[in-house]
Amino acid sequence: MNTETTTVSTGTTQSARPRAKRILIGTVGGQGGGVLSDWLVHGLLNAGWRATSIGLLGLSQRAGTVTYYCEAIPGQGKTPIPSVFATPGDVDLLIGQELLELGRLVFGGFASPTCSIIGNSTRYLTTMEKMPAEGGIYDSSIIARAVAELAPGRHNVVDAQRLVLEAGLPALTSNALLLGAAIASPAFDLPREPFHEAIRESEVNVKASIAAFDIGYNRVKDGSLPRMMVEGQAPIDGAELARQRQGRLNDSQRKDYDRLLAQGAQTYGPRMHLILAESLYRLIDYQDTAYAADFLDRVARMAKQPGADASLVEAYAQHLSNWMTYEDGARVAQLKTRPERFARIKQDFGVKDGQRFVVTDYLVPDTEQILGGLPAPIANIIEKVGRLFKSDFDKLKFPIQIKTNGFVGYTTMRGISMLKGLRRSSRRHGHELALLARWDAAILANLKKSPQLGVLAADAGRIVKGYGRVRQDALADFWAFLDEGLPRIERLAQAGGSVDVLGSKALSLLAKEAASAPAMRAYLDAEEQRVKPAA
Repeated sequence: MNTETTTVSTGTTQSARPRAKRILIGTVGGQGGGVLSDWLVHGLLNAGWRATSIGLLGLSQRAGTVTYYCEAIPGQGKTPIPSVFATPGDVDLLIGQELLELGRLVFGGFASPTCSIIGNSTRYLTTMEKMPAEGGIYDSSIIARAVAELAPGRHNVVDAQRLVLEAGLPALTSNALLLGAAIASPAFDLPREPFHEAIRESEVNVKASIAAFDIGYNRVKDGSLPRMMVEGQAPIDGAELARQRQGRLNDSQRKDYDRLLAQGAQTYGPRMHLILAESLYRLIDYQDTAYAADFLDRVARMAKQPGADASLVEAYAQHLSNWMTYEDGARVAQLKTRPERFARIKQDFGVKDGQRFVVTDYLVPDTEQILGGLPAPIANIIEKVGRLFKSDFDKLKFPIQIKTNGFVGYTTMRGISMLKGLRRSSRRHGHELALLARWDAAILANLKKSPQLGVLAADAGRIVKGYGRVRQDALADFWAFLDEGLPRIERLAQAGGSVDVLGSKALSLLAKEAASAPAMRAYLDAEEQRVKPAA
């Protein structure tokens, strides 16, 4: 067993006690990070250690980081007082259930000089990576190089999902494989039995989880677990992306897609091919061919504006396609009833062919989300009547549970998805059109001042993302940039600042997460203070 000691001085006497192990787990919602943390703590307790952990929960699924921090010390005696958060440079074991989350821990400086690193190289793309507006997937090789340099000989970053699937186990047992590798690593080097018992006590997929644990444990012990199973993200060109997207459309949609893509290529040339290949697919899949053609018309009108260059048109097209495919009830229902979703769930949970399983979706739509999908006149009448009976009618939420793969649940969700036929007459769509018109006006107003300001106004569309409260916060940031940020950037440029540098920094602050307008203001305040002496 690998232990360290710390000398403690009390008056004239000194005593040595083992140093607590510090373990930091980075994950995202849905990967079983809480279960892994519980297995770790209860396994250590079973092994005669004193251990405690705390979870720092972020957003659900792939919207944000979830971390768990554990401190453990071998033996009995007086219970130490643990910290409730990790300290940079003082963590003995990093476990990353997702590669980018492992990267966050590594680049956050948490690892000690003797830290061991256990990670899963499987990627769950972030919200921004999945948006064509941001247009890029983080290069996994950057994280791989950092891990290898930081912990040479003390790391195993493997495709845990692939390893358990190859063993005939559910994909979600990858958390047990990582735990097995961690317990066998130099950070602990403990026997497996206490952790088998912890898995049995949890009653979570016991047989498969113990089998996955043993894969990680045995392969670290015999040296057969690879040090690194990470590949860099190769860039994709427009032609290859178009081929991939064509395969997801039916025959009729594919013909329309090819026709519109060819039209766009003829008009804008190869620089826009990648943007249009993704945008036209999303718009056709989201609504129909006419909707995609409307998108091209909007882009064409912007391209004809005096001073509009290729950079402005590209930024506008990217962000316009994302804005026009806003998430409403019909879109959510469409995505949740797709066959590939159920196939992925079956794979993740190891559901065999013919075996029954239930998918329960937990939804919390609010009044505006429900009314937004209805034709505006009907939605307005319902709202007026509702307010007669309840003054806070527009703030109500309606938690529901739907068994999406059951007959009633699936039929209900498919019915909701068919509301996309009413989308263009819906209250929500009218609201989005008004916002788009305001954005267009801001772009044109800034374009008249300078091409650089026009490009920044177009690129500001990257801020608009999410749904519900997140989208409202993002829109507030968006208008703060257009109405307040750009005029301040213009004044700073007149004092000698760079429009491109100032705008890029301000936009990166706002695009990072919703409700970041205060961070943008603080940045611009600092820049104004910096140039004051020269004014």
